[in-house]
Amino acid sequence: MIDVYPFTRQLDGEEVVIGRQDTAVFLAVPPEGVEVLDHLAQGKSIGEVRALLGAKYGETPDLTEFLELLAQKGFLAPRTGAAAPAGPFQPSREPPRQYHFAGIPQSLASRIFSRPMLLAAGMLIGLAVTAVIIAPGIVPGWGAVYFPENMTLLTLSLVAYSWVTLFLHEMAHLLAARAVGVDSRLGISNRLWILVAETDMTGIWGVPRQQRYLPFLAGPLFDAVLASLFLLSLFAGRSGWVSLSAMAVRLLSGGLFVSLMRLLWQCYFFLRTDLYFVVANYFGCKNLMGDTAAFLRNQAARLWPKLKPVDQAHIPGPEMRVIRWYALVWVAGRAVALGALGFISLPLMWHYAVMIITTLGMGVRQNPAHFIDVVLIGTISLTVQVAGLYLWIRNRRVLRR
Repeated sequence: MIDVYPFTRQLDGEEVVIGRQDTAVFLAVPPEGVEVLDHLAQGKSIGEVRALLGAKYGETPDLTEFLELLAQKGFLAPRTGAAAPAGPFQPSREPPRQYHFAGIPQSLASRIFSRPMLLAAGMLIGLAVTAVIIAPGIVPGWGAVYFPENMTLLTLSLVAYSWVTLFLHEMAHLLAARAVGVDSRLGISNRLWILVAETDMTGIWGVPRQQRYLPFLAGPLFDAVLASLFLLSLFAGRSGWVSLSAMAVRLLSGGLFVSLMRLLWQCYFFLRTDLYFVVANYFGCKNLMGDTAAFLRNQAARLWPKLKPVDQAHIPGPEMRVIRWYALVWVAGRAVALGALGFISLPLMWHYAVMIITTLGMGVRQNPAHFIDVVLIGTISLTVQVAGLYLWIRNRRVLRR
């Protein structure tokens, strides 16, 4: 006999997404797979389930691999005191997932992302767009984050702003997910060799597809609202409605540039950005990135027979067409990213390293202000770059193993 852990179910196209919220494990299975779980949950044996499905569909299924997969993913376990089914039936020992800010009431999160609040955010963004059309000069360029004077103070202020707003960006995802009943986790990860913060919303696959868009877009929405406030402030200053000091304009422009770059980052669809998940959800792709990598591997296997192809026969035709188109974006995006790594990121890291070593060799007495600027700012920039590169290399090694 087998115990079935409580699971959610959500019809998604021709499949059903089943999931365990406590361990954040979700699988897409055919409707017949859910029937198997329901029969087992009612106390039926594997033999009885086979017989029932055979009578219903005219063919007796072999459930061994399916049940082994469900056991490994933590949906099944041998009933206490009962013999385990034949085969490598090893239940998952994955501990329950610990979520962050799980004590936030769902009602509070729902009010934060209520329709009136979203309407107000939309109106604010609309006003900011209008301000840009009237006075396009309020949109800053890269010079907004270059401070030849007061370098340490202003750069550290901008770094602190970036970290705080990045946390709030991820909190927006978490609260929006909480509003639809999904708990989440905050963490640090990487996209290629770029260090990023992320919100693990795995449980989002357990809610209807239409309810997933707001949690995916909550972070960019926060950035857009914040950028709109900065744009309107700069517009008011330029129009003479308020008096802004030169320092205030510099800080507002720097913060605005960071927010705009964060919004631009979301458009890098060849990585798992927020808008990538929106696109994948819209087309009903369960694992667009992974399936695309497998598709490209299969194309490469035609040229290099030593590569073992991946069976993608189970992927529906419409989803496969999306994967073929996305493969072009995937390849082009990574080619550009590799070019940026070789011609921008690595030379910049080398420049920072040489600059820090040279300044340390000169000592602090010759020019204390310059010494502090170079060592502090250079170390911060180099640490972020090296951390992202380290995580990327480590993950590549894990995947190879």
